[in-house]
Amino acid sequence: MVRTLPQLIDGLDQRVWRLPHVIMIMGKGGVGKTTVGLRLAIELARLGRRVLLASLDPAGHLLEYLGLPGPLREVEAAPGIRAIQYEVDGLARKVAEEYSLLLRRLMPGLQALGVEDVVETVREAPGFEEEVFLRILSSLYERRDVDVVIVDMPPTGIALRVVALPRLHLFWVERLRELREKIVSIKYAIANALGRHAEADDPVLRRLEELRSRYQGLLGEIEDPLRTSVVAVATPEPLPVYEVSVIAKKLQEHRVALKMIVANRVLGERAQQLGLEEMERQALTRLEEIRCSLRPSPSLAVIAHMSRPPSSLRDAEALGDYILKIKHGCKRE
Repeated sequence: MVRTLPQLIDGLDQRVWRLPHVIMIMGKGGVGKTTVGLRLAIELARLGRRVLLASLDPAGHLLEYLGLPGPLREVEAAPGIRAIQYEVDGLARKVAEEYSLLLRRLMPGLQALGVEDVVETVREAPGFEEEVFLRILSSLYERRDVDVVIVDMPPTGIALRVVALPRLHLFWVERLRELREKIVSIKYAIANALGRHAEADDPVLRRLEELRSRYQGLLGEIEDPLRTSVVAVATPEPLPVYEVSVIAKKLQEHRVALKMIVANRVLGERAQQLGLEEMERQALTRLEEIRCSLRPSPSLAVIAHMSRPPSSLRDAEALGDYILKIKHGCKRE
C-alpha cells in the first residue's frame, strides 16, 4: 500500500475561503518562510488555483529562489504561479507625496516649506515603512486575476505593525475628521455672519472620509478568517519559537486568524546525535502549547530537515517529501 504524504495545504481549510484569499507567512528571518510560501504555492497550483506569490521581505530571497529579473516586476514563475518581489524604496516617494499633499491642506502653515521638505519629513516619520507595506497589502486584496495571494511578510515586528495599522489609522482619521468638522463649521459660521457665500463641501473632509472607508474595508478583510490566513513558521530553536508566541499573542489581540504553525527543519533522530534532542523536544512542546492556547487552535505542520538548505523552486517541490505530519485540534483538560 502506497503511503499518501501529507501536504501543507492540509493544514488550511481552503473549502471555506473567500477569493482572492490572502495567506500571510510570518516568522523570524531564516526559518524558511520563503520555502514554505513556495511549497504552498506549488500545492495550490496543482489543485488548479491561480496563485500570486508576493514577497515583502527586504531580504529578497524570492529573487534568488525563482531567478526573478528584479524587484517590482511580476512574472510567471511556474504554471499557475506568478511572483513578484516588492521593495519599499520603489513605492515610498509616491506614498510620501500623497501624504505631504494632505498635510499641506490640513496645515496651511506648511506652505512655507518646500514640497521636497515635506516629502522628506513624511518619509522619515515613524511608521512610514509600515504604511508602504500596508498599501501593497491593500492592493493585493484587490486582485481579481488570482485565487490566492501568498505574502512572504517582512520581519516579525514590522509585519505585526502592518496588521495593526488599519485600526490605528481609523482612530486618527476619526480624530482628524472631528477636528476638521469643527474648523469647517467655524469658517461657515464666520462667512454667514459676514454675509459671504461659504462652500459646504470640504475637500479635506472628503479625503478623510475616503481614508476612513479604505481602512475600514481593509480592516474587515484582515480580520475575516474566510479572507485571510496567517501561517507562522519556526525552526525548533528558542528564538524562532519565541517569535511565534509573540505572533500568536498579537494576532489574537488584533482578531486575526493564525491558521497554521509550521515547525520547519526538525532533526528528529539526528537531534540526539548532535546533542540537540532536549532543545528540539522543548521547542516542539512549546509550539504545541502555543497552538493549543488559541481558540480556534491552528494546525501544526512538522517538516523534517532537508539534506541541504533549499534555494530554488525545485527544492520547494522536494520539500513535499519532508512533510512528516499535519496535526489538527488539541486535547484539552
